[in-house]
Amino acid sequence: DANTGQFFKGNLRSGQVLDVETSIIVIGDVKAGAKVVSKGNVIILGSLNGTVYAGSTGNSNAFVIALDMNPMQIKIADVIARAPDKPAKLKKKNKPETKIAFLEDGNIYIETLDKDVMDDIKL
Repeated sequence: DANTGQFFKGNLRSGQVLDVETSIIVIGDVKAGAKVVSKGNVIILGSLNGTVYAGSTGNSNAFVIALDMNPMQIKIADVIARAPDKPAKLKKKNKPETKIAFLEDGNIYIETLDKDVMDDIKL
């Protein structure tokens, strides 16, 4: 069922893989070299610096949300996006923004999570 999920509390470190049959909420960080795979959505209440695969059974409505989104790679359904070779630098005064990654027209988009975007989420 697409509307079910589970929680994982802790940080995922390099080499660790979290593979779940439902949506997953990670309370912690996904470090570089770690991987989260979910048949549903992935929500990370922390930093995403590793790899995430949402909608692993082809669910093109799956999404990824992270409080600090800086992934090495994101895959939603069968579409893959990787981090730019030179990531944008944050100014010291800027805090990371909560962002959402979603699939639309065969492309993965990453946008700041706000009310308008929340209204468009399909569950």
